[in-house]
Amino acid sequence: MDVASLDKARQLMRVQKEGERHLNIRPAFVLVPTAMESVANQVIRSSSVKGADINAGIINPVKDFATVIAEPRLDDNSQTTFYLAASKGSDTIEVAYLNGVDTPYIDQMEGFSVDGVTTKVRIDAGVAPVDHRGLVKCTA
Repeated sequence: MDVASLDKARQLMRVQKEGERHLNIRPAFVLVPTAMESVANQVIRSSSVKGADINAGIINPVKDFATVIAEPRLDDNSQTTFYLAASKGSDTIEVAYLNGVDTPYIDQMEGFSVDGVTTKVRIDAGVAPVDHRGLVKCTA
């Protein structure tokens, strides 16, 4: 991952169209395997880029353009593949709840043989892709 690969992925998201209309989707998140977390933070949070030690006028064009989210399950598939995702308001991924209940179910039981309370908490939720244009897959 470097400035060039992030910039190219960002451009891919921004130039997508629906018919003749430009969608201009701006990435808000960079989803990375944990193996790339440090590099992603370094590239995105740095004020300057490689070579700035020679020319102090080189700025980082991708500085703070997105929030880095490291997910260990991505390491299982590839340690070099990362994704850009659109902001929360975009139709990218839908989170659905069983019967529309979006709060956790909490059940408690008082102990008889032991002083205390046992608590069980669960939430019935699922996710599904809505529109592929809010995500871009990149291989470093």
